[in-house]
Amino acid sequence: AIWVVGITNAMNFLDGLDGLATGLAAINATFFTIVSLQTGQGYMGFLSVALLGSCLGFLPYNFRLKEPASIFLGDAGSTFLGFTLAGIAVMGEWAEDRLVNIIIPVLILGVPIFDMTLTTVVRIGTGQVRSVGEWLNFTGRDHFHHRLLDIGLGRIGAVSTIYVIAVWLGLSALVLKGATGTDALLVLLQAGIIFFLIGYFMIFVKKQYTRIERTASRERSGDL
Repeated sequence: AIWVVGITNAMNFLDGLDGLATGLAAINATFFTIVSLQTGQGYMGFLSVALLGSCLGFLPYNFRLKEPASIFLGDAGSTFLGFTLAGIAVMGEWAEDRLVNIIIPVLILGVPIFDMTLTTVVRIGTGQVRSVGEWLNFTGRDHFHHRLLDIGLGRIGAVSTIYVIAVWLGLSALVLKGATGTDALLVLLQAGIIFFLIGYFMIFVKKQYTRIERTASRERSGDL
């Protein structure tokens, strides 16, 4: 239950830029499809392909390079994507041969999981949320895509960066599936480094950038 609620809300939290949640769900569904083909899990594969197809059909209208989106997911759409991805992950037989394979769906869904976890920890630590209800209803500009926007990447740059990270983690999940011993540890270490760098960026780089912006703003005000 915690997994389903968490992933459902994580995708909803990431639905802050045109094409972000839809494209991310398409990437996640792609890797679930590949894993299902490799492991012969037909039912999981059917659902993954169906979700992938629906996302790809929606994406051209939700993520346009030169114009704003013409249609949007809304809360109903983003929570549906999260709920479906959570269900696909749950139905997979991950630890049938090796316990380490349980980490495969965590890597595939690594971006929404890490974004939700880090922002939740920061919000609780700073006293911004004190209950589950406040957590569900809280809105703020502290998610990964907000951080990317704040340093000037722009809508396309922020979304594309998150796409690349999601693909990287998905490929790591595929490598982990066939890795043993030292290779598996190296894959997990690589994923850990990726998460560490994202966390460092979200917390410390943003603070430094904000400080630089404030200093520059004061200097401009002084010149005037």
